Amino acid sequence: MDADECQGCCNGDLQNGDDQGHNVKPQPLCCRDLQVENKSPITTENLNLCCHGDCCVPTVSTSDTLTRQTVTVNNVKSPDTFQRTQNNPLSLAALPPELILVIFSYLEAQFTLRVLTCVCRLFHNLLSPESSWKTRFGKRWPQRDKREDFDYVSSWKSICVQHEDMDKFWRDPDSSLDFYELKDQHFATVDAVHVMKSGDLCISGSRDRSVGVWSLNALADPSEAGYTKKSFRQSLDGHKGWVWCLSSDPTGAPRVCSGSWDSKIKLWDLQGQNVEMTTISVHRAAVLCLAWEQEILISGSYDKSISLWDLRGGNSISMLKNHSKPVLCLSADDRFIISGSEDKTLSVYDRRAAQVYKTVKLESPVFSLCHSTTCGYNYLRVGGREGRLYLLDTTGDKFEEITPSMDLGSTGKISGMCHYGGAVVACSTDRTIKVLEPSRVLSVIHSFDCHSGEVASVSSRGSVLASCSSDLSIGIWRPKTLRPDPTI
Repeated sequence: MDADECQGCCNGDLQNGDDQGHNVKPQPLCCRDLQVENKSPITTENLNLCCHGDCCVPTVSTSDTLTRQTVTVNNVKSPDTFQRTQNNPLSLAALPPELILVIFSYLEAQFTLRVLTCVCRLFHNLLSPESSWKTRFGKRWPQRDKREDFDYVSSWKSICVQHEDMDKFWRDPDSSLDFYELKDQHFATVDAVHVMKSGDLCISGSRDRSVGVWSLNALADPSEAGYTKKSFRQSLDGHKGWVWCLSSDPTGAPRVCSGSWDSKIKLWDLQGQNVEMTTISVHRAAVLCLAWEQEILISGSYDKSISLWDLRGGNSISMLKNHSKPVLCLSADDRFIISGSEDKTLSVYDRRAAQVYKTVKLESPVFSLCHSTTCGYNYLRVGGREGRLYLLDTTGDKFEEITPSMDLGSTGKISGMCHYGGAVVACSTDRTIKVLEPSRVLSVIHSFDCHSGEVASVSSRGSVLASCSSDLSIGIWRPKTLRPDPTI
């Protein structure tokens, strides 16, 4: 529409016919002529707003038969509100950048990043700098805006998104999460638990020498009796010693592996007829920890060694001897293998260079590891004895200890850690499970009190959190919104 047409539309009303009743192409009605009445609004099916020049022009579809009627617009206080000129346009882009960012701060960070950055170049340029998100974080969470964390931030954008999600998730966990206590299947201490990638299956390892397989899809209303029996799928028997550690195929395939005090690692196919696929014998003592990275199975043992096993070729790749005492925990990615030992050291092995990259000495044996940058911080968390939590800076692959260590207030060792709901979950042998903020500043968001015995391990995948204990039970937490529909 050109200027003449726009001026013409401002001098008349919308008609679907002339005085003689002939059909005439509908003419647009200028926003200056809108009469505002608090009645039911015209829907978007027959009214659309388009900007032409200096006014907003509503256009009506030809299928409607609106003649000289009063046009009703919802939530408009006055037609004067729309009075604009070309010299002073009412546009969000015309506002000062600082004011635009203030307006955007009231929107969700994830929506702002995914949608608003694609609207126009101005919005993209305003929202791209990390400094904009650092300012947003400080204003939104002043109590969490600690200078101690600044040097270890990998992305302020990620931190804003993660903290918003974390606040929503942990706003009222007692009412938003279902808790299931799975028991009566193991008759000895449960030392290992693992949630598979799909989030549909959970496996448990016990001192009764068995591996339990649990279907989480069978868990519905926790108030119903007998849900444990419905959830239990099968027991994998074959070990001759305590089952101490578990892992699963990172691709999501239904394959799991278990490590035992019989010094054996067993690989299981949960869909095959022959459930036990193979037995790996590479250690001379108990297998205490496992990590599955692509098709490489990494294991740590009481014999002080770390084994790398090729699952495709069925052969040992290498045997690492980086510790002087038993290897208690492992964490691995495509670049590093990180191992913690009873000898109070943390060994970082460079897989590409095939050599030890760094050894970090600590004041405590290393019982658990939690390494992830998904929360926006470059931290490696190390669980020690007497509730001590150590942090290592992984920025630029430095792996340097950040002092002083943190005290969780637990009396036992930190036996397991994982990420869940944007936070860090840490369990202890003093029977506690604590949910911590992911930053360096120690803050307990929530505590779970569900086990009557020592908590040996925690595991999470997606929206599922699992724990296991010496009280012979497995604990499962899951949002109530994920309850299976009983009618399906």
